[in-house]
Amino acid sequence: MKRIISAVIGLVALGLLGGCAMTRSYTTLTVPSPAATIATNTPKVIVIDAVQDAREFQVDPRDPSVPSLKSGKEYALDANQRKSAIGRKRNGYGMALGDYMLKNGQTVESLTRDLVAATLGSLGYRVERTADSAPDAEHVSVTIHQFWAWVTPGFWTATIEAKLGTQLRFTGHNGDKSVEVRGYGRNQIQTGREANWQLAYDRAFKDYEKNLREAIRGSAP
Repeated sequence: MKRIISAVIGLVALGLLGGCAMTRSYTTLTVPSPAATIATNTPKVIVIDAVQDAREFQVDPRDPSVPSLKSGKEYALDANQRKSAIGRKRNGYGMALGDYMLKNGQTVESLTRDLVAATLGSLGYRVERTADSAPDAEHVSVTIHQFWAWVTPGFWTATIEAKLGTQLRFTGHNGDKSVEVRGYGRNQIQTGREANWQLAYDRAFKDYEKNLREAIRGSAP
């Protein structure tokens, strides 16, 4: 009886994920607008020097929040291509299935830069891409340690969870400071539509924005 129930759960889980559960899927993500903007007559100028993807990928990790790719030669990616990997599908037993990639040139670095820039802008900063345009600006560099989402199917519904984790290093006239900022989003679903991944990441982005705002208020030089 237990085997029958487990088999049913497995079939339902695959149904929730749709026909692409076993393969690689592609999507785009959008960074939401900041919750609020602080107006200022004399904005601080800040340059985002670099955003680096430092995530570590593993082969079949037991922890679903650890980045991993679908096995097979045809799915292998080099370090640059892995910058577009954002998630993994799993079955009712927790076994990893297909993976999710960004498309249209998006990467976790470009999305994180957009997220940090939007949040800084909402706090009254004028964000520049190069020091040439703002020689006296403050600077920030971002290291990405986590940017990943995964599906965990249940009996009738499934859950997509998304986690972000970064280290920001601020440098300026008042010295150097480093802060760790995280974000988490969760979306309970009944289908494996692309929009459900966006919603899980939307919630992670908004949580990240909230935490980054708090960190910057107390830690920026």
